[in-house]
Amino acid sequence: MEYICGAYDRLSDADSKTDESSSIQSQKIIIDSFAKFNNLKIYKHYIDDGYSGGNFDRPGFQEMIKDIENGKINCVITKDLSRLGREMYKTGKYIEEYFLEKGVRYIAINDSYDSNIGDSMLGIRLSVNDLYLRDVSKKVKTSLRAKQNRGDYIGSFPLYGYKKDPSDRHKLIVDEDVRYVIELIYDLALEGYSPNKIAESLTLKKIPIPIVHKKEPRAKNVTENEGFGIWKRQTVFGILTNQMYIGNMVQNTHNKISYNSKKLRKTTTDELIIVENTHEGIISKEVFEKVQEIIKLKMTTRATDHQLDYLLGGMLYCHECGRTIRISEDVLKSGVRHYTQCNLYTRKGKFGICSSHRINYDWLEEDIVEYLQEVCEKFCKHYNFNEIEDNSENIVMKNIKEINTKIERIKTLLNSHKNTIDNLYLDKVKGLVDDEMYKRIYDKTQDEISKLSIELENLEKKKQANEKQNDTNSSFHKCKKSILDYMSLKNPTKNMIERLVDRIEIDKDKKVYVHLKFPELRETV
Repeated sequence: MEYICGAYDRLSDADSKTDESSSIQSQKIIIDSFAKFNNLKIYKHYIDDGYSGGNFDRPGFQEMIKDIENGKINCVITKDLSRLGREMYKTGKYIEEYFLEKGVRYIAINDSYDSNIGDSMLGIRLSVNDLYLRDVSKKVKTSLRAKQNRGDYIGSFPLYGYKKDPSDRHKLIVDEDVRYVIELIYDLALEGYSPNKIAESLTLKKIPIPIVHKKEPRAKNVTENEGFGIWKRQTVFGILTNQMYIGNMVQNTHNKISYNSKKLRKTTTDELIIVENTHEGIISKEVFEKVQEIIKLKMTTRATDHQLDYLLGGMLYCHECGRTIRISEDVLKSGVRHYTQCNLYTRKGKFGICSSHRINYDWLEEDIVEYLQEVCEKFCKHYNFNEIEDNSENIVMKNIKEINTKIERIKTLLNSHKNTIDNLYLDKVKGLVDDEMYKRIYDKTQDEISKLSIELENLEKKKQANEKQNDTNSSFHKCKKSILDYMSLKNPTKNMIERLVDRIEIDKDKKVYVHLKFPELRETV
């Protein structure tokens, strides 16, 4: 059989850059020499320089997989097993499952592994590589944590207002080009400006937003405000509450969820690493504390700006942008008049974003109450409550209970079979079972798993059908009760309206859309 080979070369940042035997060039030489000696044709070298072996989301590796799928190569060669990957289970799955299913021969030269021959020690070799990966991850994490505790900056992109010291990349110096912007933000906060108002002021002054100032790649897509961008409330709020601006180093704001994952989680306040007086502060500590007091006071007194005091407050939305619509008031000689206005327009209307959506709220409230009364009356005429079989819900609940019992039994069996496979794999690694016995037991167990999985899928479908029926019954009874409660009151309460209405949208032409919660209501409108 003729083998067209893909040579895979990988070097991570954690690998020694001084070790010539690990370099990409060295890997190429070793693989090319091996291929020439064994009369194997190299189709292409797939290279990942600077990528960890902990996961397989690497451009070179994914390109190689794509070529395998397209039938361009039927053999993969690496210098050793660790070049393919260090994470045990995923690496083993590629070697023992994916490559075999695709008819791809795999060769790891220095480990003397050839899938055409096999190796009973493969599991042990992979587990050693996995332990190395965990150990490296732990050492790197410990090293970074030590630097953080020392007050060294370890991030890639400094906070807006700072830049890395050219003489020491772990130290920060003030970015003098935007020092005045940080000072302006705090000055406006001391004057009582909210983060929204400060953001609006910065935008009007055409001060470039952080990503534009830093000339980040995504800044190329910024076109608003003549390319300077529109400042966001969250950005301003972050600047006003970050201790970095008083000279304290704040790090460990996010952590990787595991050693072999790129996903991050936001840390809690207790997990932050804060080292005081590590760099020049742009804002004095006294000013920072005063601003924190102002923010805290506004957050406790702002609440919802009395929006929920209105009958429709909290239910109004802009049909175009999807943002909430607030209710405001005009004080006239004839009295107080209330009106609606899109929140996005309030903040950014000066920049041509969205429109006011202004209508008379008092009239809107009257119209909505009258509309809901009509909807309820139509519902009562449409349905004959006496003909509804209330016992149907009990029958459905009984069916669901029986199905759940069967589902739990099958899940227990599936877990048992999966544990059998896991233990079987460990026995194979330890040499307690040979390849023939492993394959026989594995195939038999997988067959049982497949049958149980099909049975479980059918039961889940039955359960969903019954739950849907149950939801329909419950939904109808809930709808019926909500309508009767609504009609029993001469002046409906906010709670009664919220039980019937999901949201109310107003479009730019002042047309109103009422989204009802219950499908039974929507059918009668």
